[in-house]
Amino acid sequence: MKKYLMTLAAVLCCAMTTTVFTACGSDDDDKSEPASNKPVAAVMDVTLSVSDDMVDKANLSVEYYDANGIVQTETLTKKDWTKSVQAKLPATFGIRLMVKAKEGVDYASLEKFTESYTYSYSVYPVNASGTVLGGGKSGSSHSSLDIPGSKVAEWIADKSGGILKILYAVDANGQVTSGNWQ
Repeated sequence: MKKYLMTLAAVLCCAMTTTVFTACGSDDDDKSEPASNKPVAAVMDVTLSVSDDMVDKANLSVEYYDANGIVQTETLTKKDWTKSVQAKLPATFGIRLMVKAKEGVDYASLEKFTESYTYSYSVYPVNASGTVLGGGKSGSSHSSLDIPGSKVAEWIADKSGGILKILYAVDANGQVTSGNWQ
């Protein structure tokens, strides 16, 4: 019986010691996240490819937000376009593919016009050392449409607000949310 009571006392002593040490936690609970987990910037990487018809028979441009949150425009003269932008938080990221009629092209005389594009993107927060943190967004898609030459001018007019629109906001905490081009 004496041995049983000594074993019980030892177990109770261990249990109480564990409880006391567990209750004595760190006082750092109210401090901010370690720098390695704190988002300070965000990045948007985009890859876009368009058909020969779109490059050769239309005026294409890509609008995008630069590192300062200002919309920039680049004329698309090749089939492939890539961009990577990093901005301090909070930040806005986006691209919009624009199309206009190309002077000197008689669309009505074309048998067809191929509107085809493929894109992929990712938007993600990073810490001070550039390490990617969770909570980003990404996507990709492909669209292909053969338009009769007689309908190309109408199609271009219909796409005056953009063929492709992607817009994201990243808040000061690195949370990524989608938005809409105005």
